[in-house]
Amino acid sequence: MSARPSARRGSETASRRRRKSSSAETQPLTGQRFARSLDWNLLKTFHEIVQADGISEAARRTSRKQPALSMALQRLEEHLETTLCRRGPGGFSLTHEGEALASLCETVYGSVQGIPGDLAHMSSELRGRVRIQLISNLVDRSIDRAIESFHRAHGQVEVFVSVTTWDVIKRSILLNEVEIGIAPAQDKDPRLRYELLFQEIYRAYCGRAHPLFGRTLDDPKALAAEAIVLTGADEPDELTRFRMRYNIGRHVAGLSEHLEEAKRLTLLGVGVCFLPESFAAREVAEGKLTPLLARGRDPASDIFVISNPDAPTHRARDTLLDHFRQAARPT
Repeated sequence: MSARPSARRGSETASRRRRKSSSAETQPLTGQRFARSLDWNLLKTFHEIVQADGISEAARRTSRKQPALSMALQRLEEHLETTLCRRGPGGFSLTHEGEALASLCETVYGSVQGIPGDLAHMSSELRGRVRIQLISNLVDRSIDRAIESFHRAHGQVEVFVSVTTWDVIKRSILLNEVEIGIAPAQDKDPRLRYELLFQEIYRAYCGRAHPLFGRTLDDPKALAAEAIVLTGADEPDELTRFRMRYNIGRHVAGLSEHLEEAKRLTLLGVGVCFLPESFAAREVAEGKLTPLLARGRDPASDIFVISNPDAPTHRARDTLLDHFRQAARPT
C-alpha cells in the first residue's frame, strides 16, 4: 500500500527542516548570531592586552594571572577563526586582523567610557562621578576652593580623588581612566591640555637638632657642604636644576620617595631637605622646622590641571575644570 499524500508531505517538510538546521550549524557566525554567541568580556581582555603591549604587562596591570589571559585570547581567536597576534622570542605583535580588531575595540571602549557622561548630559541636574588624580601631599588653597565651590553648586556629583605619581597621572588621563589630573609636568604630552593652577615653592628646611636651625643664609652655595635628605624620583626638575647649580646634595644623609617621611627625617635632624612651603607651614609655625634660605632664592615648580581634550563628553568634568580655572592662583 502506498503512503498517503499528506504523510509524504509531512516527511518531506521534516527532512527540509533537518537539512536547513544542519546547514545553519555549519555556516560561519555572522550578524546577530555572532553577537549573541560572543562573550563580550573576551573583547575587553583583548583590548587590555593590546593597551599593555603584551600578556605579561596586562596581567600585572589587571592583577590577573597570565594563563587566564592567554586562554581568553585563545578563545577569542577560535571564535573568530583567525590569529590576532604573534607571541614568541621576537616579542608581542598584532597580525593584520588583530590590528583591525584592536581599532574596533578602541572605538567600543571609548563609547562605553562615554556612557556615564552621556547619561549625565541627558539630565538637567548634573550627576555622576568625576575622578581626580593628584600627586601626594599637594597643598594649596586653589585646589580646595575649586572642589568646594563645585560641590556647593553640584552636590549630586560624586568627586573621587586618588593619589599617585605624575607619570601615572599622565597615562591615566590618556587612557580616560580619570578625568582630571593635578601635577607638575616633567614633560608635556601634546595630546593633553595643561592649565597652570599655581606655583609650588620649595624651601630648604632643617629641624631643631640641626646646627643651622634658626639661621638665614643669603647664598645657596652655603648649603653645598650640608648633608641632604632627598625626596626621590618625584623631585621636580626645577628643584633638581637648582641643587645642581649650587652643588647641593653631594652628601646624601637620607632618602624617601614620600614627602611625609622625608619631613620626618628632617625633623629628626638627619639633614637639610627641600620641601613645599605649604606642606611644611605647620611645622614652621610650631617652631619644629626653620627655612634656611632668604625668601626669593627658592626654586618653584609649576602645578597644572591636566585634562584630555579628545576624551568623551563629560559635563561634570568640564564644569569642574571651569571651577579650577576660576580658583587658579595668579603667579
